[in-house]
Amino acid sequence: MKKTIISVLFALFTLVANAAVPDSIQRNLEDYDYLVSFTEENYAAFPVIMEQGYRKKYETLKKRLRKQVAKGKAGIEKAACEYAIWFYKNFDTHYQLNNTTLWESYEQPVHIDYSKMMDYEPKPVSCKVDEQTWLVRVPSCVGKNPTSEWVQQAAKDYQESGCEYLIIDVRGNEGGSTDIWNPFIAMLVDHRREGAIDNFFRNTKHNQGFWEYALSMEPDNSYFKDFLTQCKDSLGKSEFLLWTSVDASEVTPLPLPKRAAIIVDNGTCSAGEGLISYNVKGGSNRAKVYGKERTYGADLTGNVYYTKLPNADIYLTYPTCIKQKEFLEHHVFGKNGIEPDVYITLPYPKRLTDNIDEWVLWVAEDLKR
Repeated sequence: MKKTIISVLFALFTLVANAAVPDSIQRNLEDYDYLVSFTEENYAAFPVIMEQGYRKKYETLKKRLRKQVAKGKAGIEKAACEYAIWFYKNFDTHYQLNNTTLWESYEQPVHIDYSKMMDYEPKPVSCKVDEQTWLVRVPSCVGKNPTSEWVQQAAKDYQESGCEYLIIDVRGNEGGSTDIWNPFIAMLVDHRREGAIDNFFRNTKHNQGFWEYALSMEPDNSYFKDFLTQCKDSLGKSEFLLWTSVDASEVTPLPLPKRAAIIVDNGTCSAGEGLISYNVKGGSNRAKVYGKERTYGADLTGNVYYTKLPNADIYLTYPTCIKQKEFLEHHVFGKNGIEPDVYITLPYPKRLTDNIDEWVLWVAEDLKR
């Protein structure tokens, strides 16, 4: 009898407690818990970040934000932004939120807005800087501005120019596909890399949606089809599957350029950074990175997918693939992106569009030294 009374009292207490929590807080908690569990289960870099020793910091952040949401001290927009910015700022800028008015205010202190400093609208350029130096400016890797055909022609034009020096300008390049750089690989690598760069896919049911979508865009792509089959067969057995492996030894280096420069800024992102991480770092003694700041910080992950929170109009975009070895060996907490090899001492140019600006001229002279 006593046990029955205790059970009834507990049930009544639970009902009263739940009734005291406003529906808005319940929805916020549902959204927050979804964001956290989804990240832990699907975000490619999450296990690696925890392996690096950041579990304690992460758990402290996670619990603090949930407590604020539960007490009504923070809405889901604020809590989600603070949760996401921890990954974005300290580890990987491929992890971010859309559809939230707060996100921009969190993101702005992390990256530089060059449009407030100059006429900043990089456009495709392929031309001589001087009799010895050729410039190729590629503001996007999406394949539209410029197209892959334009990049191929730019590579051909450089080869036919006879110039000993090459400048590839990727300032403001927000990424796309690293395949766009294929015509320039043999001009940048010049020796065998110590080890291949391996990209691993975090194999979850949700992440497989990325390859299903990719296959719907390219239904005849047998590589996508075979990999998706491998993912489905390995679900629950292998958390990470090897997606691609890049080795500089597969390329026969061309004799020119004698030296090359990659000009970057804080807006160089993803596949724009991939030009460096795949083809310069560890694979080239003739190419150096020039700039003032680190790049954007999305070079160690890729193949971005998304999810929506259950209630709020907030979308999470996150990478499904990661360069695990590079992330573990080269990542520095709170310092995303690629550090320039050569620091440009000039002030910022007044204009960066389809012009040959002051930085290009400075780099051209430095290459000859």
